[in-house]
Amino acid sequence: MKNKIYRYFIGILLIAAILIWIAAFQDKEENLKVVFCDIGQGDAAFIRFPNQDELLIDGGPDNSVLDCVGRNMPFYDRKIRSIMITHPDADHITGILEVLRRYEIEEVYLTGVNHKNLVYDKILSEIKKQNIKTINPRAGNVYKYGEVKLKILYPTENYQNQEVTNTNNTSIVAKLSSGSVDYLFTGDITESKSKEILAQNSSLLPSEILKVPHHGSKDFSKEFIEKVNPEISIISVGKKNRYGHPSKEILEMLRKIRSKTYRTDEIGEVVIESNGKDYWKE
Repeated sequence: MKNKIYRYFIGILLIAAILIWIAAFQDKEENLKVVFCDIGQGDAAFIRFPNQDELLIDGGPDNSVLDCVGRNMPFYDRKIRSIMITHPDADHITGILEVLRRYEIEEVYLTGVNHKNLVYDKILSEIKKQNIKTINPRAGNVYKYGEVKLKILYPTENYQNQEVTNTNNTSIVAKLSSGSVDYLFTGDITESKSKEILAQNSSLLPSEILKVPHHGSKDFSKEFIEKVNPEISIISVGKKNRYGHPSKEILEMLRKIRSKTYRTDEIGEVVIESNGKDYWKE
């Protein structure tokens, strides 16, 4: 009888400890947390909002993104509100397939551009199979995650079912704003497209944190970077990649404007938190 009471008492203590741990974890989630995942030569950023929503922007070239997501959300949380596919190149989408299969996803942002890619076809099939809501964002659209806003700066045109020669330049470009702190996500846009965005949305570009376009390719617009004028620049890139990313040109440009640059090939995962007034690197 005493053993049963003892086990019952221990069980209650264990449950109480778990509830306290969960409450403590949630209390720490008052800030916006943006994680630039270390996934090699590709892009993936995982965002956890103060209201407990999550957004995954791209999924990298393999399933490494699963580790990034798993480390940065509570173990008991199996729901991700949104996934954004900036464009359908393999180095941005491959890991998304398993994320769709392992987590409950409410909605997916995508342009719908035509692209012959086996992984992309599987992703679209999985979205349809699960009846996940799809959103085709256009410039000017604003999506809210509690008090945090996601404003679309590009595309300005409808790419749904369109054939294009360069999918990089169909990339969704979005600005995430938490109070006075702004993050700019640029996909793989090239110099020509960044100049077009600069001409159309110049006043919206300035941001404290920039996800540097196309892994730091030398095909970039100096004027675009100067207008963004980021205090922190993140380059998602793989070690000793065959493309020579990031280029010496972009690194020198960021140095000249005194932007603190973090590279995933050098330091791994990069985490930036903000409370709407200040921001800091973990």
